[in-house]
Amino acid sequence: MLKSSEFFTDDAPTEQQLPRPRPLFQAHVAAPYPVDALPPLIRDAVREVAGFVQSPVALVAASALAAVSTAVQTRHSVRRDAALSGPATLYLLTVAESGERKSTVDKLFTGPIRDWEAQQRKLHRERRAKYEADLEDWERQGEELQRNIQAGFLTTQLGTEFDPRLAHQLAKPEEPRQVRVLREDDTPEALAMALEHYPVASIISAEAGTIFGSHGMKSDAVMSNLAQANKMWDGGSIQRGRVGTGEMHVEGMRVTMGLQVQPAVLDAFVQKTGGLAKGIGYFARFLFSRPESTQGSRLYVKAPDHQPAHAAFCNRMTTLLAVDAVFDDYGLLAPDYLSFDADAQRLWVNFHDEVEEQLLPDEAYSGIKDVASKAADNAARLACCFHVFAGNPATSISRDSMIGACALMTWYLDEAVSFARSADAAPEVADAQLLEEWLVREVTTRCKAGSSPVVAVNEVRRKGPNRLREAKSKRLDDALELLQDHHRVLVTRRHGSKGLDITLRAEVLREHNQ
Repeated sequence: MLKSSEFFTDDAPTEQQLPRPRPLFQAHVAAPYPVDALPPLIRDAVREVAGFVQSPVALVAASALAAVSTAVQTRHSVRRDAALSGPATLYLLTVAESGERKSTVDKLFTGPIRDWEAQQRKLHRERRAKYEADLEDWERQGEELQRNIQAGFLTTQLGTEFDPRLAHQLAKPEEPRQVRVLREDDTPEALAMALEHYPVASIISAEAGTIFGSHGMKSDAVMSNLAQANKMWDGGSIQRGRVGTGEMHVEGMRVTMGLQVQPAVLDAFVQKTGGLAKGIGYFARFLFSRPESTQGSRLYVKAPDHQPAHAAFCNRMTTLLAVDAVFDDYGLLAPDYLSFDADAQRLWVNFHDEVEEQLLPDEAYSGIKDVASKAADNAARLACCFHVFAGNPATSISRDSMIGACALMTWYLDEAVSFARSADAAPEVADAQLLEEWLVREVTTRCKAGSSPVVAVNEVRRKGPNRLREAKSKRLDDALELLQDHHRVLVTRRHGSKGLDITLRAEVLREHNQ
């Protein structure tokens, strides 16, 4: 229980006499985004868009990289050495509150993809009409062939390698694929079905709560759906038995993710899965960022009439998207695999080894081993995307592309370290923060109603946060002690009573209401 010596009597000091409140934990301050590590075509577009939309640069860059990955992934993959190869696809996750204008930024960078999809819909209608006409002719030829066989004209060839039925079957028209890559709120099941028809997708969402909070992420479906996300990143295969429609099989898929999620949604997802997402390596595959908000500083800036950098970016996107996907004889996607040149290979190996050394106990990445273990792979993917987008797809990935990729990946690793530290904060810190947030809401409500802002400890025990009201638990006492140690609340003993009251410091209330 709280010790009596820690409380003031009715003669409590004034706000001015008390020490200034100290933060419960060190606030996250991200290093400046290394925008100069991006290739000029991407860098200039990011700067231009960030200049007039006024979203955080890291958020704008993530949106641009998701678009680049979408344009590159269908035709190009990366070979790290003779035994290691894989997709060039990227997963990006930006943690930010609603209102950071990600939807606006996404529309700017995905415009060429939407235009390309509109063209693909028109082409599909034309190809579908031709296919249906060809299929009708093929079926008519089959009926004629069957009549000839029944009349005894072709009996000598039946059952041989010259059997006309075999040739007819091989001549059956192939149904055209419906090409669509942009996805937002598909359930995992719907996404898997879409990939079965066309094994390329890009999940770009400014409200990723539809993904992290979807019905597909509950109960027994959590494990299989997280595993599906991992397989998509790996370019692996998905197999599922389906009642009525038989087996579903998707192999060699290419999937990009560019997501924004609000902090509260992400926290709820992690708690709901009991840490499962981190354990299975789901977040390890993401380039993760928590940029500082620009809200409150975005004075009106007119969008320029001419946006040359953004126009150049879109032109390159259009060129890459115009090249059709290639499939092998088995109907599997057949991208070109790009290797590193000698200098890029040395740089990649050095980066791989430097990250690996930082996994040792007490080293920089010891707390994010799952993320760091994927860093070299992600650096290779970034380098491939940079190289292709710069206009050199036929040559080996260059030293310059690898330098930029490793610099960018180092920044994302530092972001992951910061996130892990805050996520792994001691439970009593999380409890103190939860209690403080509840007190802020309670005191704000009381002040608006003209009631006393002082909250009794017993009142918190009755209607405060659930996890702090557990029977025989000291969590509320520990949370109060921590808040008082940091001078964020004042706990006083009611005169002539054993009851305790909590006064939220005025400065703390102002912090939350800014």
